[in-house]
Amino acid sequence: MSSGLSINTLRGLACLLLVGYHVIGDSSNSGLRLPDEHIASQLNDWLALVRMPLFSFLSGLVYARRPLTGDITPFAIGKTRRLLLPMLVVGTGFALLQNLTDGTNKEGDYNWWLLHTVPVAHYWFLEALFILFIVTAVLERLRWLSTPGRFSAVWLVAAALHCWGELPVYFGLNGAVHLAPFFLLGIAAQRFQLDQAGPRAMPGVLAAVMSCILLLWALMDAPTDNHPGLQRLVVSVCVCLLLLRLKPEVRWLAWVGAWSFGIYLFHPVFTAGARMTLKALSVQDIPTLLVAGLLAGLAGSIALTAALRRFPYGHWALGEKPARCTAQATTTPAATTH
Repeated sequence: MSSGLSINTLRGLACLLLVGYHVIGDSSNSGLRLPDEHIASQLNDWLALVRMPLFSFLSGLVYARRPLTGDITPFAIGKTRRLLLPMLVVGTGFALLQNLTDGTNKEGDYNWWLLHTVPVAHYWFLEALFILFIVTAVLERLRWLSTPGRFSAVWLVAAALHCWGELPVYFGLNGAVHLAPFFLLGIAAQRFQLDQAGPRAMPGVLAAVMSCILLLWALMDAPTDNHPGLQRLVVSVCVCLLLLRLKPEVRWLAWVGAWSFGIYLFHPVFTAGARMTLKALSVQDIPTLLVAGLLAGLAGSIALTAALRRFPYGHWALGEKPARCTAQATTTPAATTH
């Protein structure tokens, strides 16, 4: 069973990949707008196979450690506070800030009548994750996730929808379908102890997983968008399981991972601020912009999260209870998406 240090290490890795993604952006309307042939842009495209799948996988893994055992209503209320309240508070603030600030990367004016019906920026993940928690709660009550056989059948349906289903963007529905196989895989990893192969099997497990990854990678064209497919799904699943089996434990990365929810909420504000400031100072060196954006996205988000925990109503933006906010104001937080 993976330790808390290992899980937070993987959270920290996911944070680095996510912040790095928004620092680099794409060639059209986000980030540094590097040309498609730049090595950083190509790496950014490939890492789409890891970023959100890993976040979703870890969310499922953490949920399975404290699964639903009672009524769905209190569970749904808790997830509304934890996910949808920050989406409304921070997501709306982000849209306003982006709309009012010159020099930000905007894909176009927001339709304010459909704000959050059509998800705002990366906050689609919170809406999608809320849907996954509620659907999972219903499946738990129906006992469709209680045995390996039933769970496998549900996972195969989710995988088929991921590869071939087309749902509208409204309320994060398409995002939920995209994330479902990885979220369920995280639940299965904890519930059925997928990381408990015996020590003698370790070399064989690693060799099989790595061979699968390398074979499929060699057959694939470099991904240039987020369109799902069977090959991409298999590669992402293999990466998640490999990371789970390796159980990495890096304390500084785990410390970053402990702030993962705040980093997810706030990092684009600080990455954009760093980029705009440095470009105003005529800094054009790509490595400098990359490192500065990454550090600003992490450090700024952590500092803002810590500050909000000290304000009377700051817990609204973080989806936390006031009591928890007060109790953790002087301790290292364990922010999660669960």
